[in-house]
Amino acid sequence: MILRGGVEKARAENDIARQRNYELATLVAYAFHEPEKMPKFGGSAQDEKQVSDEVAHAQVRGFFMALANKSAG
Repeated sequence: MILRGGVEKARAENDIARQRNYELATLVAYAFHEPEKMPKFGGSAQDEKQVSDEVAHAQVRGFFMALANKSAG
């Protein structure tokens, strides 16, 4: 079981690296061949709208309530 976790972690890290390299290759191709059609940067998680603490707590509380109801049934 421990070995499977290590293998899955390595596989996930490999998939992330492959995705990053694919995106880099795409951007390099645009920059070299068609710089005027270069896609805009999509932004990061920090650019997303921030959720207030009250809303976040309500979401977490609702999740745990649903989880408790599901396991009690």
